[in-house]
Amino acid sequence: MEAIQESGRARMLGVSNVTLEQLQDLCRGARVRPRFVQNRCYAARRWDRPIRDFCAANALVYQGFSLLTANREVLAHPELARISKRHGRAVTQVVFRFALDVGMMVLTGTTDADHMQAALEVLDFRLEPKEVARIEGLVTQ
Repeated sequence: MEAIQESGRARMLGVSNVTLEQLQDLCRGARVRPRFVQNRCYAARRWDRPIRDFCAANALVYQGFSLLTANREVLAHPELARISKRHGRAVTQVVFRFALDVGMMVLTGTTDADHMQAALEVLDFRLEPKEVARIEGLVTQ
């Protein structure tokens, strides 16, 4: 990958589905560090917090994918329903807004125009810091 980037055929590199240890090793040994880390993001794994923290500290962009499909149990959580109701938003929108608020670049794979529009509407509201903390803490409840 480094040779491809150095030849000019790729401007930036990224990695996917890496552990914190793999990412740390890669960043230590790489001639060309990745710019993006794309991981399946599970609430049960603390929303990938250790890797997100490493990315933030090292100027890497964290891209979270499967935020909805990998977290069906969280989507049904009463606390998420309360937060959604308070904002007049769908639960899925609250999850995407949460992801943005904790510094993720949100990836969605929808091909449905209505779902795309709903995903864009997460830019129209913000969660309160205590709501972000509650969502991040759902994994321990």
